[in-house]
Amino acid sequence: MEEKESEVTKAVREAVVKAVEKGEDIKEEVVEITRDAVKKALEGTEVTREKVESVAKEAMKGTIEGAQKEKVEAAEVVKGAAEGIIEGTEQAGAKAADLAEHAAEAALDSAKEVGDKAGEVVKGVVKGFLEAVKEVLEKKMNRSPKS
Repeated sequence: MEEKESEVTKAVREAVVKAVEKGEDIKEEVVEITRDAVKKALEGTEVTREKVESVAKEAMKGTIEGAQKEKVEAAEVVKGAAEGIIEGTEQAGAKAADLAEHAAEAALDSAKEVGDKAGEVVKGVVKGFLEAVKEVLEKKMNRSPKS
């Protein structure tokens, strides 16, 4: 029996496709899409490392599938997805900095699974994710009171 597709994967992929078709700012749209999907998936559950990894993987899979379907540049889309995953995780009550590494690993695994034949896609995913994590952490550092 085939595994049922995750709601997160489906929602994110469809939203990416719609955003591209409408000509919207894809990176900004993907941040919102993934943030909301991740937050919704994590709310009301115990936010564990395993849960965060699973949801991050599902969101990234949907993002990459949508980007591939619409033939858009993976790095920027993934960067937006990564920011959204981290923000959604944080808004659901997790410490994003603690879980960002796990989300990044899970998203990278997902990217490898989805884009196995596309080495450039995976490189773009890694680059986009690392840039997003760096930006999110820099924003947090700037908001934190200095000791």
